[in-house]
Amino acid sequence: MARMTEDEQIAALEKQKEDIRKKGLVLNRKIRALRSRQRSQADRDRAHIGIVVGLGMIEHAIRNPGSEVRRVAIRILENHHAKRPDDLPVADMLAKLKAAPASVPEAAE
Repeated sequence: MARMTEDEQIAALEKQKEDIRKKGLVLNRKIRALRSRQRSQADRDRAHIGIVVGLGMIEHAIRNPGSEVRRVAIRILENHHAKRPDDLPVADMLAKLKAAPASVPEAAE
């Protein structure tokens, strides 16, 4: 087997360098995809928690019309409704909470 010339050695090393660069690009793409999946899962988890907490808050507000939770829920919905008046589910829930009679504290005897 003949020995490679310096030009052939340089060409071989440049080819190795290019192969490594291409492999690095592939690895970078895979890393970005994994990080994106992680962020997506974190976003889904956060949304799920928000839904569960929000639903519990709304249910509590409906069952306990005189509660602080009801006042907070109304304030949150009013703030959202002011920014997005076309959000019909929020408008409907806000109307439902406002229509529920607030309980009157019992008079001390």
